[in-house]
Amino acid sequence: MLLIITDQQHADMMSCAGNMNLKTPAMDSLTREGIRFSNAYVTNPVCVPSRISIATGVMAGRLGVLNNGVKANVPTEVKQNLLGELIKGAGYDTFYGGKVHMCPELNPLAAGDDEYFRDQREALPVACIEFLQRDRDRPFFAVASFVNPHDICFAYSAYRRKSPRGRSSVEHLYQQALKLSVEELPPLPENFRIPDLEPDAIDLYSKANAVTPAGTMRKVYDEHQWRIYRWIYCRLTEQVDEHIGQILNALKRNQLDEKTLVVFTSDHGDMDACHRLASKGRFYEQSVRVPLLMRYKGRIIPGRVDDHLVSSGLDILPTLCSYAEIDVPESLLGKSLQSIAEGKTVESWRQYVVTENHTGRMLRSNQFKYCVYREGEARESLVDMGSDSGEMQNLATSSEFRTVLDRHQCYLQQWIALSADTDARSFAVRCELN
Repeated sequence: MLLIITDQQHADMMSCAGNMNLKTPAMDSLTREGIRFSNAYVTNPVCVPSRISIATGVMAGRLGVLNNGVKANVPTEVKQNLLGELIKGAGYDTFYGGKVHMCPELNPLAAGDDEYFRDQREALPVACIEFLQRDRDRPFFAVASFVNPHDICFAYSAYRRKSPRGRSSVEHLYQQALKLSVEELPPLPENFRIPDLEPDAIDLYSKANAVTPAGTMRKVYDEHQWRIYRWIYCRLTEQVDEHIGQILNALKRNQLDEKTLVVFTSDHGDMDACHRLASKGRFYEQSVRVPLLMRYKGRIIPGRVDDHLVSSGLDILPTLCSYAEIDVPESLLGKSLQSIAEGKTVESWRQYVVTENHTGRMLRSNQFKYCVYREGEARESLVDMGSDSGEMQNLATSSEFRTVLDRHQCYLQQWIALSADTDARSFAVRCELN
């Protein structure tokens, strides 16, 4: 089994998702030969808590982590059921390469991995390939965790001519983009405008001293700079796609692609100029919805796009364990995607997925997205994702949608009870559960 993770790649940042501004042949091949889940949402739209969820199958907020830079409290029952520990216990050779960015208790060598290779960039494919093609009489499980397209975080520094040391590639891309005509840069997204009735928390939680000061960029970037930002983001994504392609080609070259489950995802997205925002940490689609591709030749039906609501952080661990024929704790909230991927009948599925962070909660149902924040006068948003996929109209104050709003407030109360989300009780809007 092979799990590939990129950093800061939203779900539409692939040519197989219809994005005409870049080419991602490796990712496209996984979609062509496997399944693409079009509604995969992270548990938290920043690195550390999202990655903790992937490794544990648990909402990171229950471990005290709602943002980067927060110390985790990992109880024994969670440590005993880490993804690496479970797979290794089933007799697999295990390898972790690349970016970790989790709490110390979950660092690879302490969490069930036999080997840990630190490089997150050009050297990672070679190390991963060396592990994959060894002669062995046991199955393998490898994680290839790439840092890019995360370097888009340094685009603002390049704009200010203050690129951090070691980030010269972004400075180089920025200088390249300056030489291009406007026609050679990606167009602005359709939802470039700031929405009416946007919740106050979007600006309240924008830090001027952040590496990517999204609030500042919202004010000072003109349309040309936003198009440059998008061009750099595309090029960084193409770079990591090339690295992924090296690993996939090695699987084929070693006759391993027919018997290896490949899962590809990202830890969170990037706003990509939508709503005049950059970076992550928002509940908008570009921040919370990520790629999730699965390929297993002969078992997963190829060429399908599936719209089931998926929680990537909660569902990846049960899915990998299902394919490895490992029992997982019944207390986990995630679901295995194996039956869906293999085209089998699924009797019932979840009504919603939830994303959390230190600013509030997002609940995505089949048609609507509901958000509630802990601060601000305008604390709620409700969007009809069927008719307003760009999230331009907040319906939370519309009398026409009062019943829908009430229902989603109740869904969130259900989730709070189900997931023991004690933090959300302090700011979630109360309702009468039916």
